[in-house]
Amino acid sequence: MTILLLIGCCIPSYADGNGIASRDFSFHIPSYFRIETVTSPVLIANITDRTGNLPTNLGTQFKVISNNHEAKKLYLNAVINTDSGQMDSMFEQGGRVYVAFGNLQKPPKANALMNCKIGSMPNQSPGVVAYPVLSVRGTSAKFNRGEGKYEVYAKNGITNVSVNIGSHVLQNSFAANDPNGSYQAILSLTEADM
Repeated sequence: MTILLLIGCCIPSYADGNGIASRDFSFHIPSYFRIETVTSPVLIANITDRTGNLPTNLGTQFKVISNNHEAKKLYLNAVINTDSGQMDSMFEQGGRVYVAFGNLQKPPKANALMNCKIGSMPNQSPGVVAYPVLSVRGTSAKFNRGEGKYEVYAKNGITNVSVNIGSHVLQNSFAANDPNGSYQAILSLTEADM
């Protein structure tokens, strides 16, 4: 933060008819913007049966702090590690948005993720399982299908953005050929102009 203080003997004072003098003091507050992750009650879960469903929903929250007078455009997206590196794993299928999770110990092939996104048979997406995004709350948000991410708008002040991922697996994404182990998706909220 920069503070500019104008004091000097050469700056004229102005007096009104009551004999009062005044001086102008000015300072500048720069733009401030920060995104924080907030600890969520549910970040990890285990599949408890052979259906691929989770015992509970997954959730996370981001805190956006801004002094901008206009709403700031942000992107909420998800990625997984594949044999071709990190790839976007948020997609829309049948009018609903999903997040794909990838096996950590044996990263899936990139085409397995693509097969999951287009609704191929479950045996064509080994190492990838997907769950629905039930809600993105706390701000206006819309899914941009072409970019595979949510556009989120944060207002001046503090905005809490909550993401709720459902526990019922996308049926065409779970099969017996999915390798055992931990599955992960990395959700991030970033400035759109970065």
